[in-house]
Amino acid sequence: MKWRGVWAAVLGALMFVVASPAARAEGGAGPEAMTMGNMCMVMFGYDMIHITSYLPGKSRSEYCEEIPATGKVIMVFDIENPHFRDLPIEIRIIRDPLTPVNVNSDLEPLTEVHFPAQQYKKGTFSFEHEYKNNGHYIGLVTLTKDNGEKETQMFKFSVGETLWQYVSYVLGAVLIGLVVLVYWKHSHPGRRPAAKQASA
Repeated sequence: MKWRGVWAAVLGALMFVVASPAARAEGGAGPEAMTMGNMCMVMFGYDMIHITSYLPGKSRSEYCEEIPATGKVIMVFDIENPHFRDLPIEIRIIRDPLTPVNVNSDLEPLTEVHFPAQQYKKGTFSFEHEYKNNGHYIGLVTLTKDNGEKETQMFKFSVGETLWQYVSYVLGAVLIGLVVLVYWKHSHPGRRPAAKQASA
């Protein structure tokens, strides 16, 4: 019974490790960025803008936080709130410097794509960009409200294979190795030294 419980715990851990890449691929980048299936979204209060990525010519799949290959990527933005379609929206994609950034930072050296603020009356817009290097990126969506106030929300994503994508597999291999080691030690107990005979 004891080992049955251990194996149940190990199986649960393995299922978590194997499922973690999919969970991470659909995971958000913080409270301001969430996901629904493979579609990311940025939140402005209770309203949202959906973001979906595609790899034209390579796959028909939809991507969110992890785009598996470099090359041409199409990003589609769907504006949920009809009122937002009358407000200027600015889009900027930057390479993630892996240090804190904000709208007051000098973003030009990091900028991969930039679309100045404009209205998107149709409620949806898209662009195609060729990502030449694997890496982590940050999308900045800036909404200019009726009173002129600007609000920026961000979402993070990766393009191509990155080291973080292999973490779950490494952890899984380590966990399996530990299970094998524990099982081997349990099934091959070391020889215990013979008890010394009491002297006459």
